[in-house]
Amino acid sequence: MTTTAPLLELADGFSIYGPSERESRFIYNEIYDDHCYDTPNLPPSPFIIDAGANIGLFTLYYKQKFPSATILAFEPAPQTYQTLLRNLALHGLAEDPLIETYHSGLGEREETAKLTFYPNAPGNSTLFPDQKEGLKELVASKFPEHGVEVIDAWLGKEEEVEISIQRLSHFLRARKGEIGSIDLLKVDVEGAEFDVLAGLDEEHWGLVKNVVLEIITVRNEGALERMQSLLEEKGFVVTAEVAHPDFSSEIFLVKGVRA
Repeated sequence: MTTTAPLLELADGFSIYGPSERESRFIYNEIYDDHCYDTPNLPPSPFIIDAGANIGLFTLYYKQKFPSATILAFEPAPQTYQTLLRNLALHGLAEDPLIETYHSGLGEREETAKLTFYPNAPGNSTLFPDQKEGLKELVASKFPEHGVEVIDAWLGKEEEVEISIQRLSHFLRARKGEIGSIDLLKVDVEGAEFDVLAGLDEEHWGLVKNVVLEIITVRNEGALERMQSLLEEKGFVVTAEVAHPDFSSEIFLVKGVRA
């Protein structure tokens, strides 16, 4: 199904194309109001990777903060990728040579995969639908007055779309030594975080200064501890906090700063 996302005014002077006003506002509040991805001590012209770019709010935010930032933005869902491009154009960034967009997912190996896509809530699209079903059940149990039916209406009817996946190091290696550091690696990929990181070779791990990612532990026991251990083994000081206390206690924001 192909639809055109409507133009939404999320704040005075700030509009964006988004298929869901509810989800767009939720993500906007996370990034612009709660500053969930803010990372201290970035250089004036940081090199940033946006894994799971969705409709582009993270990329837009960091281009506002750092106009000379280089950002590699990855979004695998076809419909969402087109909305990402429209939003970059809307904000005058379609021709910015420092923004590179890739219609690709990131993973451990080059392959194609089936993505469970939610047209009404593309930020929830996932390669791991079992986790999403578990999260829906968890939220329904926390808010029984709303019921599963309301949650289903929020996500809408899912579709299955085929996407391309490539290793992150494939794209980094193509830059032929141009990268001095990866100042911020942001990963929000609805359950595929370990796969994204598995696609990063040691030569590129050593360039990463900061990692910020979201991880869901529902139907994924021990995931938070495994992620903390992985990042610590790679040389990061790691912190973790519940991302949405009122929504779910099993979604965490994990930050790693190179020691």
